[in-house]
Amino acid sequence: MSEPAPSRSSAPQGSTRELLRLAGPLMLSNLAYTAVGFTDTLLMGRLGVVEVGAVGFASLCLLTLVLLFRGSLNTASTFAARALGAGDRAGVGRWASVFLGCALVGVPLALLGPALVDGLFALLRPDPNITAVARTYAHIRVLEIPLVLLGTVALSVMVGLGNTRTPMLLAWLVVVVNALLAVLFIFGLGWGVAGAAWAAVAAVGLQNALAVALLWRLHGAAYGPFRLARPTRSELGRLVRVSVPVGFTELAEVGAFTVFQGVISRLGPTELAASQIANQLASLGFLPAFALASATGSLLSRALGAGRPDIATRIGWRGTALAAGLMGVLGALFLLMPHALLGLFNRSPEVLALGTTVLAIMAAYQILDGVAIVLGGALGGAGDTRFRLIVTLTGAWLVMVLGAVWLAPRYGVTGAWGSALVFIAFAAVAYAFRFASGRWTKLRL
Repeated sequence: MSEPAPSRSSAPQGSTRELLRLAGPLMLSNLAYTAVGFTDTLLMGRLGVVEVGAVGFASLCLLTLVLLFRGSLNTASTFAARALGAGDRAGVGRWASVFLGCALVGVPLALLGPALVDGLFALLRPDPNITAVARTYAHIRVLEIPLVLLGTVALSVMVGLGNTRTPMLLAWLVVVVNALLAVLFIFGLGWGVAGAAWAAVAAVGLQNALAVALLWRLHGAAYGPFRLARPTRSELGRLVRVSVPVGFTELAEVGAFTVFQGVISRLGPTELAASQIANQLASLGFLPAFALASATGSLLSRALGAGRPDIATRIGWRGTALAAGLMGVLGALFLLMPHALLGLFNRSPEVLALGTTVLAIMAAYQILDGVAIVLGGALGGAGDTRFRLIVTLTGAWLVMVLGAVWLAPRYGVTGAWGSALVFIAFAAVAYAFRFASGRWTKLRL
């Protein structure tokens, strides 16, 4: 079923209800993605401490390989939302087609994937036991990259058009399919870590293939036809100015975190497992924050397309306040019940002790992280993407990574995660000052 194109007067109002209506399904989508990670971590916990750390480490390395492209392609929502706010139906279809065409970069990336993964492992030099397990997992999962990039565009365009329900349903499909196949492959067929990888490939591939098909079915009549299109010189210039910095920002941030985890992995399997489990728990805080960031960026971009910077400003601050409040609750849970949370994954006394320390540090930065995530998303929705790149390069690499390299050998995981706390505080303050300046309201896509 298709939908009619909106008129130019259909600008968002910036109400809390409107923001939550768009963000709500995205929160459930993020919960689904976290549930996939929880499932894999729980199942790996039944195999051993090395498997828990190795699969988490391999997943980060894979994410690092695709983030430049996936992050750039995710800005399809910004362009679609800006065209929607301006009442430009043809513009929505054109930008969707351009981004779908760019997503074909996933084919050569998948072919080069195994060699790139091996090169990344050689560079990071984790514990040899971790490397052996992580390599098996990563070499299988590179096969999903082409569909992931096409699906990224389809899902991003849907969010830009205000359709967050379909991405939510597809995300939960992944949870169910991945869980069923993982249990079958890992334990039923005895494939171990390779079984977890094949289950993920099947589930993620199905999700993204359906996303592309549903984009055509649900929105093709109103905004299509959607094709695999090459960008014109003018469009390419806009992509380089707005989209590419987002890809580099996400690559820089997750790449920094990958190196950060690599530093921790050199401390030993127990330290890596404790950090990985704590990070899985912290991802619960990312559910509302990243959902609100996506919703805030989409509504803000639509408001700017309709010529209403006042509404865009209200949307940005309101989304930030909501995220800070929700993540503050999670921080309190980390302080009040760390052993109960960590014990869901592993009850090793050493893992529990180290994980409790990591959770205490994470509790300290939950509110700041909510501010940084949502205001970063708001600036991205406005097209102010180069500033985000500068903040990430400065904070993630100079503060977090170099700080961890110096502190981890001296103070263990406590020192490493302390450097992450300083980085997040720096990003929150920088984004708050930038958004308050209002310079982003004058940017054009």
